[in-house]
Amino acid sequence: MPDTNSLALDRTVLANERTYAAWIRTGLTALATGLAIARFMSGSMPLWSIHTIASILILFSAVAFFLAAWRYQHLHVGMAHLNVKMISVTMVRLSSFVLIVCSLIALIGLWYITPSS
Repeated sequence: MPDTNSLALDRTVLANERTYAAWIRTGLTALATGLAIARFMSGSMPLWSIHTIASILILFSAVAFFLAAWRYQHLHVGMAHLNVKMISVTMVRLSSFVLIVCSLIALIGLWYITPSS
């Protein structure tokens, strides 16, 4: 029968991974919503307001990706001395960095590629 301390550590690790996934889902939803607003709301509102709303959502997605990595790393550092298998911080940072770059590219594309009519 497993030790109750090791089971508690496993639950903590899994909760940390679920929290990371929730932040990533939130960021992806904000990114997709911002891009959808920019694509499908044109013609129904002034272009500047569509760009502003979409930009806020896309920037929020980048912040959510950053916070996902930051929160994951925060708990990982506290548990580094324990013998617990976790997703490496390097992998989490890399995936969050890629998503942040994608958000910033989407933001640039929003302002420079969409028609200004």
